[in-house]
Amino acid sequence: MRVVIGALLIGLVFFAVPSLQAGSRGELFMLSNGCINCHGFEGQRTPGAIPSLAGQPEAYLYKTLAAYRDGTLKGTIMNRAMEGYDDQTLRQLAEYYSSLPKESLGGASSQAHKQGERLYAQYCSSCHEEQADTPYVRGQNAQYMQGVLKDMVTGQRTMPEEMTSAMSALKGEELQQLLGYLQGCAQGALFR
Repeated sequence: MRVVIGALLIGLVFFAVPSLQAGSRGELFMLSNGCINCHGFEGQRTPGAIPSLAGQPEAYLYKTLAAYRDGTLKGTIMNRAMEGYDDQTLRQLAEYYSSLPKESLGGASSQAHKQGERLYAQYCSSCHEEQADTPYVRGQNAQYMQGVLKDMVTGQRTMPEEMTSAMSALKGEELQQLLGYLQGCAQGALFR
């Protein structure tokens, strides 16, 4: 009970003081405390519908946080959470989370892993490994990725033309193999 109350108080401070400016790494950690409840300690989220943030590209994180703040990207709580934050604070949060180490969230069976790896190389890697404003997806939990893809297909999120093409090619079992592969990857060994 004390842990829950303490976490809620930290979250309230985070949401109540959006103009808080952070400078040192310790201050950046304190600024990110309101994120811990959903995105996990130091940006590592166990499997679920919420993404891990650790090690994501700084440009992608900033662009996404600003889009939530400005209302051009809709989220369940993120629009309200980012309300009132200035660009400098969003850049600091993006810098902090991009600097955190990435970790693997799980494993995959060898045959499905190989098939998923092939699909990733064919449909995903050219954007998700080479573009600074595109998220890393290897090591991200499958449930979160399924939610994002569903939002893109239903129009809840904008889908770039490249994603439209890839999504139209991936159906059923192939998509599940790809998602399993992504979740089973050890991020630290695979990213630039």
